[in-house]
Amino acid sequence: MKYLLVFFLFFSFNALAQVKLPTNEVGQVQYQELVRVPDTKRPARQIMEQVRAWADQYYADEPTAEQQHDSANNILFIKAVYTIGDQAVRYTLTIETKFGRYRATLTDLITESSGLSLPVQPTSSTASEIERSSNGKIPNRKLIEQTVQQQADLYHQIDKSCRATLASLKEGLK
Repeated sequence: MKYLLVFFLFFSFNALAQVKLPTNEVGQVQYQELVRVPDTKRPARQIMEQVRAWADQYYADEPTAEQQHDSANNILFIKAVYTIGDQAVRYTLTIETKFGRYRATLTDLITESSGLSLPVQPTSSTASEIERSSNGKIPNRKLIEQTVQQQADLYHQIDKSCRATLASLKEGLK
């Protein structure tokens, strides 16, 4: 009975450590919001002016952020970086404006650390997945569990940062 309890606690720890991020229809990590602005009769160009003012302010302290504006289609593309610990998380934010509303889509999340770039996956890894992928070459179970926890923490921070960006945009357009 004692071993059974330890077994269940071990697997519940792994299940709790896994973080799931929102995805699009093809399984890529994507955050998206369709928001109606308070003045539902506001033209798309005016909304875009507000979006651009928000972006200039939000990314003012980030010299590497790139903005491209497609004025014919009222779309703003922003490529920027979240710094989370020693990781850089690159992303693309696309904001499309229409009459009385906008759609913000945050995609293309890529983590970079120590010269290694990896796309952010829809779920963080479990200890079992890491063990399987290493073919048993990592004998230290504690190291695997530490890696799982670090990745889960990173994914929580990525989720928090993405949601904060979209919330800031929404607040900036009130």
